[in-house]
Amino acid sequence: MAGDTTNAKLWAGADVFVDFDGTGVTPADVTTAWDAGWEAAGLLDPEEGFTEAREEETSEFYAWGGILVKKAKTRHKRTIKFVALEDNDTTFRLVNPGSTRAADTVNPELMVSTVKVPKYEEFQIGFEVHDGDEVRRRICERAEIEEIGEVKDSETELTVYEITVVLYPDATGTLYTELSGPAA
Repeated sequence: MAGDTTNAKLWAGADVFVDFDGTGVTPADVTTAWDAGWEAAGLLDPEEGFTEAREEETSEFYAWGGILVKKAKTRHKRTIKFVALEDNDTTFRLVNPGSTRAADTVNPELMVSTVKVPKYEEFQIGFEVHDGDEVRRRICERAEIEEIGEVKDSETELTVYEITVVLYPDATGTLYTELSGPAA
């Protein structure tokens, strides 16, 4: 049998971290904890995982006789989708950018949310997965909400928040940095 079975991964744990205002220190390895400036999205749907999608346009150029002589690929777009299971402050801000949520000043047990027409903002986002002692982190310096799936409140199913973010490259064309290695 060719291949190495230790290269196959089944990620048993995952987290999404968001830095909305750019104040968090980005981890430089897989053992350093995420800085307090990074907010956790909370529990995630394990079956949905992280789905990375690519889109690009291809133009083909032919010579007489139908001979393909060149291809050009343009308009590369990369997205990552995940499903959050918690209605926490981080998820609220991702799902409702530009909206506010805070405890009522008179009755602190009452949460008051003011949901406005989305005002999209860029943020940093980090995806982390675990397989035993192996950790992989993908950190994107510029991301934005691409799409929010339908949110359903139900008696028989959890309310879930399907979130798709678009990743923007930096000046060098880097979409994200990936760090991987043993956690300990």
